[in-house]
Amino acid sequence: MWFILLLSIFACNKEDVTCTDINYNKAFTAEVDKKYCIDDENFILITNIENALCPCDVVCIWEGEFLIHMTVSADGTLHEYILGSSGQIPRTPTFDSFRIKFLSITPDACDSGVQKDYRVGLEIEK
Repeated sequence: MWFILLLSIFACNKEDVTCTDINYNKAFTAEVDKKYCIDDENFILITNIENALCPCDVVCIWEGEFLIHMTVSADGTLHEYILGSSGQIPRTPTFDSFRIKFLSITPDACDSGVQKDYRVGLEIEK
């Protein structure tokens, strides 16, 4: 009985998200709910992607954009940030030691919305 209790306590303390190593100044492809580590103190985790494009059956003045919700650890401090895919509204997060550059997103259709299908091209510039 005690063994099972101790085992469950240690299992809960285990980090839930594994980390994929990435490098500064090199493009990479990120997925929702996967953690990307630059070094011991710096990582990004995309928590959600919001499709804010113009609806498929509507004619719009502006096509809209994707909003990439992320948690960023910069020099040991956690930040919640929203990165936009549009060049119309510059949203390049800059921290003390790096900045996140948006490169691409797929799928990029007006009706896309399945979180597990999104792939985001990013680069962490030093």
